[in-house]
Amino acid sequence: MPFNIACGTCRNCDAGWTCACLRANPSGRPTAGYGCPMMGPYWGGQAEYLRVPWADFNLLALPAGTEHENDFTLLSDIFPTGYHGTELAQVGPGDTVAIFGAGPVGLMAAHSAMLRGASQVFVVDKETDRLALAERFGAMAINFADADPAEVTRECTDGFGVDCGVEAVGYQAHDPAGQEHPEMVLDKLVEVVQATGRLGVVGVYKHGPGPVPGETLQPSAPGPDHPGPGNTVDHRLPRAFAGSGSPCLRPVRQAGRGLDQSPASPRRVRTVEGRQQRNVMTFIAATHRVVPH
Repeated sequence: MPFNIACGTCRNCDAGWTCACLRANPSGRPTAGYGCPMMGPYWGGQAEYLRVPWADFNLLALPAGTEHENDFTLLSDIFPTGYHGTELAQVGPGDTVAIFGAGPVGLMAAHSAMLRGASQVFVVDKETDRLALAERFGAMAINFADADPAEVTRECTDGFGVDCGVEAVGYQAHDPAGQEHPEMVLDKLVEVVQATGRLGVVGVYKHGPGPVPGETLQPSAPGPDHPGPGNTVDHRLPRAFAGSGSPCLRPVRQAGRGLDQSPASPRRVRTVEGRQQRNVMTFIAATHRVVPH
């Protein structure tokens, strides 16, 4: 189940922008989610139990069994978000990458950068336990409470700065003294990345989240193990089921979602069957093309 909530039939959902559903937020804002300010009256993205609106659209059925439960948990939010940061930054083989934030998303961004062939990955944070975990990934940890990330990265890149940067903190960034500075991470990331570099921002800012638009996805039957985010959960991501159409995940095929009654869209019947497939989960494909470190 993703954190954002969508009806599946409004104009934006029909176009693939389920992150900007026009119905789910009673305030009229085109976005809704669990436990987030201004994203509707939905409690607790981390709660033990949740009431799920439009459950037939927002809940994805998993294969029977419990062998891959931890991997599926990562696929609901953390791994795809971290990978999408590296996708936005266009991380490629040989690139040097700086990732700000060593929380779950930042660590998955570091792992994803390595899967995409980055030659060197820097992870910036101030929490020593998080930085220690980043080093287990093979990243170079930078504690910004003790050193200037821009100086460290330039020293390690012959003065050029890194090729790519990923922002995985958001507007609630804090300085070493614990004071909140919403602009702090983006400003510092601009210093770290060279002038011709690329940035990927996946941290939440007050304008609302921006997941990748695309089809509703449903996991395929698990097959032989294949390296995925197992460094953190001691499991491996299942290889794609033969003929599923997409590694590990495949578009849900359900006809007749019903009438689209959003105020921004004409009244019409929406059918998912036969709709053009969008490449939402490119992060899964990457895990099947790259030899693990």
